[in-house]
Amino acid sequence: MDIQQLKSLKILIIGDSCTDVYNYGTCDRISPEAPVPVLRTTFREEKPGMALNVQKNLEALGHETMILTNREKITKERFVDSRTMQHLLRVDNGEQASLMPMDSKLLNTINKSGFEYDCVVISDYDKGFVCNENCKDIIDSLRKENLVVFVDSKKTDLSCYEECILKLNESEFSKIEKSPINTEVIVTLGSEGARWRDKVFPTESVNVFDVCGAGDTFMAAFVTAYMSTFSFPESIEFANKCAGISVKKFGNHAVSLEDLK
Repeated sequence: MDIQQLKSLKILIIGDSCTDVYNYGTCDRISPEAPVPVLRTTFREEKPGMALNVQKNLEALGHETMILTNREKITKERFVDSRTMQHLLRVDNGEQASLMPMDSKLLNTINKSGFEYDCVVISDYDKGFVCNENCKDIIDSLRKENLVVFVDSKKTDLSCYEECILKLNESEFSKIEKSPINTEVIVTLGSEGARWRDKVFPTESVNVFDVCGAGDTFMAAFVTAYMSTFSFPESIEFANKCAGISVKKFGNHAVSLEDLK
């Protein structure tokens, strides 16, 4: 694929977001109070997560974006041994209660703002911002504008996502209870690549360093290629390539056009 043919787009993102926090340090001893390692923290880093990570990946590929996301703060905090890059613990905060659902009228506000988006990406982590009650209204509104809607969802009831392009991982796909109709479904398979219409598109074998955020990278890359008029198979292959670059980096690395040169 010639990356010079990739288009720069305006993209609206809708979905649940969080902050990913990484605490790096060294483990030299075991706690005398319990058989657990003691981490001496030397560096702390915060990165945008979930829908915000999708936004970061899309912008790294040259797109202009706008996002509708939750105001409530969700934090996913990881503790990592910096010598081995082994994750020792993850602590999630702010997920106990559902997020305040998005008001579907917000789309009208975006439309009036003059931001004329070319497509929409819904990053639905099933935290409540995109709930079943407003999902159908959102999709119907977007469909009236003849917009392509790309969806990455952890819901088991996907019936509201009719006539969308849906990306799921293998675990999410196995848990579907209600399927949408007239919807293309891509299933990512980790190191084996991705499946679409019963055909597997293998990915290049790489040394995996960290899979965090690789699904977001895959989605951003697929959207980029598909909206640049590449075919479904070509877009999946490009997404596989970008995800393969992402997992060779630590943390939720956003693959840029520079990474692809």
